[in-house]
Amino acid sequence: MEKQFYISVAGLTVEMNYLREATRFACADYIIDAPVGKADIIASTNPEKVEEEVQLAKEPVTRRNAEQLSLFRDIAERVPDFGCFLFHGASVSYDGEAYLFGALSGTGKTTHIKLWMEHLGEKVQIVNGDKPLLRVRKDGVDVCSTPWAGKEKMQRNCIVPLRAICLIQRGETNHIERVEAKDYMNLVMQQIYIPRNIKALEETLTLLDRVLQTVPVYLLHCNISEDAVRTSFPALTGQPYPEK
Repeated sequence: MEKQFYISVAGLTVEMNYLREATRFACADYIIDAPVGKADIIASTNPEKVEEEVQLAKEPVTRRNAEQLSLFRDIAERVPDFGCFLFHGASVSYDGEAYLFGALSGTGKTTHIKLWMEHLGEKVQIVNGDKPLLRVRKDGVDVCSTPWAGKEKMQRNCIVPLRAICLIQRGETNHIERVEAKDYMNLVMQQIYIPRNIKALEETLTLLDRVLQTVPVYLLHCNISEDAVRTSFPALTGQPYPEK
């Protein structure tokens, strides 16, 4: 039997109709009181939706996690109506600005944000380690954390202005350059959620275009050393690398 609670993500109120208490626990940092009026988005799951997520998963997934993914799919399908879309990436903030790292699964985006946190100290804060939402404003773009943060659950309930997007590729040496997003659209498109609904897909592509016109995009070839941070940090932030 479905149960209900409410969360706030990207400034939106979401009604969550769930099955397992593990779902409520996973969303604990985002739970809010029931709104006076209607929620912006209604997300619901059922055994059929859970089973569908199990079948769609590229890796084995528990039905507990599949339930949570099915609810997030409902949210991802609706957020384009509110100027948002899902970007599969890892994000941290530094001095109040967010940096979003995207890469093919297993390439090292989570490792790179961990290196930032290790070597840059307390000024670096996690935003979301896997599935943030990007919210497009008239004068900028925000990275909005969600409860869906990958296997390591790296997330902080926050909304932070996006300073730069960094696409990561593995390399033996470290090198970064600003690039034209159009030259890497194949990689970019693999990072965004593609809605099933045609109208939502069109809205997502329009929002993505606005993001790529607003936010600089960089390509980083890196290894897993502190030198990788010494390479990416000055280029992305415009600040000198802070010496210890």
